[in-house]
Amino acid sequence: MKKNLFFYLIVLSAISQSLFSQTSEQDLPSEFGIYTIPLWSKAVLELKSVDSTQFEYRILSLERYDEYYSFNDPQDLFDKQPQENTIEIYFVGAYFNEGKEDSDYKTTLVLRNNLKTPVNYSADIKYYFKEEFENTSIVGAFPNAKTIEMWHRKIDLIALYDFRILDTK
Repeated sequence: MKKNLFFYLIVLSAISQSLFSQTSEQDLPSEFGIYTIPLWSKAVLELKSVDSTQFEYRILSLERYDEYYSFNDPQDLFDKQPQENTIEIYFVGAYFNEGKEDSDYKTTLVLRNNLKTPVNYSADIKYYFKEEFENTSIVGAFPNAKTIEMWHRKIDLIALYDFRILDTK
C-alpha cells in the first residue's frame, strides 16, 4: 500500500510542479484529491468528511507568496474571518535573527485549522537536492491555532494527505 501511495505522490508531483502556471481561478476549487504544493505558496484547503475520522480535501485558492516568515517578528498571516472547514497554509522560507547567516534560514509550513476539531495529517517533502519524496513527521493542528512546521533545509514541494481527526486521548 505504501509503495502505491509513494508512486501516486511522485506522479502527482510531476503533474503539479507547474501548478501555478497551469492553475487559474477558473480551475479552482480543484477536485478532491491529493496535491503537492510548491514552496512560496499561500493556499486554502477545504476539508470534507469521508467518514467519522477521515477527511478529503480540495484546493480553494492557491497563490504565490514571496515573503519570508520571521520567527523574531511573527506576522499575523491569516484571514480575520476564515471560512469554516478550511485550513490556511503558508509554505515559505523563514529566518531567525536577521537572516544574515545561512544557518538562520529554514523552510516553514505555517497553517491554521479552521475546523471545529483537531486534525492530524501526513506529509511528504521533496528536498531541492533530491528527486524523490520522503515522509516527514508533523504535529497536529488544533482549531483556530497557528501551527508551525520547520525544516532546516530547502524544500521544493510538500504533499499533504491522510487528514484525520486527531486522537487527543
